[in-house]
Order: sequence, then C-alpha cells, then structure tokens
Amino acid sequence: MQEDESKIKWSQFLAGDNEAYCWIYKVYIQMLFRYGHSFTSDTELIKDCIQDVFTGLYKNRKQLVTPKNIKVYLLVSLKNSLINALYREDHYTSYDHETVSFTLGLTVEEQYVTDEQYTNQQRKIQEILNVLTPRQKEIIYYRYIQELSFDEICIMMDMNYQSAQNLIQRSLKKIRDLYGPVEVFLLLLSISVQ
Repeated sequence: MQEDESKIKWSQFLAGDNEAYCWIYKVYIQMLFRYGHSFTSDTELIKDCIQDVFTGLYKNRKQLVTPKNIKVYLLVSLKNSLINALYREDHYTSYDHETVSFTLGLTVEEQYVTDEQYTNQQRKIQEILNVLTPRQKEIIYYRYIQELSFDEICIMMDMNYQSAQNLIQRSLKKIRDLYGPVEVFLLLLSISVQ
C-alpha cells in the first residue's frame, strides 16, 4: 500500500513537486537512518550520506525514472554512498561486498527500554545473531525485518537468486544446529514484529 503511494509521490517529485520530495524524505528517513547503523556507528557519516542520496535525487530528478521498488532503490543508494564514504575514510581497502561489515543489533531506542523481559529477549536474539557472519546477518535483516523479496535481496546484495536462497538457508541451518528449531522460530518471530 505504501509502495503504491510512494510511486505516486515519486512521479510527482519527478514532475517538479517539492512537497512530494519532502514526503518521500519524511517517509523513508528513519528507516534509512536505522539501516545506516548496520554499516557504521558514525551518526554524522550516516546523516551526510543520507543527505548525499537525497541531494543527488533532487539534482538528477530530470534523468530519473520511477524504480520498481522505491524502498530498495533508496537502500541501495544509501549502501553505496556509505561504502564509498567508508572507503574514502580508509575503513575498507577495497570495495567488496564480502568485506563490508554489516551489524544487526539493538537500535539506540531499544537500548533505553527498561522492561526486563524485553531486554532478556533482545539479549537472546543478539546472542543468536552473533553466531552469523556479516553477510548472513544482512540477508536475515533484508528478508525478515525489511521483508524484501528474494529478487530485491539479490539487488541489495549483488548476488544471484540461488545464492540468496542458499545463504538464507545456511544462516537458518547454522542457528538451528547451534540452538535448535525452536530458537529459529522464536528469532524469526521476534525480529518480524519489531
């Protein structure tokens, strides 16, 4: 539903409607900010990269077309901007999807929650996720938190469809082998309701 409205607003933005541009920014800014924290804890760098993405959109709107999925388009744009910025800052020696660090954990908001049951549940989720590689965490994030299709995940992670399916299955098998099938179910249930 929101994707349909986003496409309408995107078309209006491409036609020169500044209010539609502001709407797109307001709808996606928090999601992009949280996503940026998956790559770095440098809040200022994340803000700068988000600004770069939206500045680039505004400058190049006459050459843009409406993407298949605006959310995925913005996520890919931010990911590329962050990787380029981190590369410039010498955090990465080369651009390689396999070496990019992707963390999946508690957000700043969640860290301030004092409910003991919630905190214990989050600790258990974090413990389970810590056994995964950065790529495995990334695919779990896209599939179960962002609820992206495998086709969209392939775009985000620059991999083919079968590789994406294999990676998600290996990730879930690793958790199942270490913690059992009940933990996999609880993990997926917990992260899907966040």
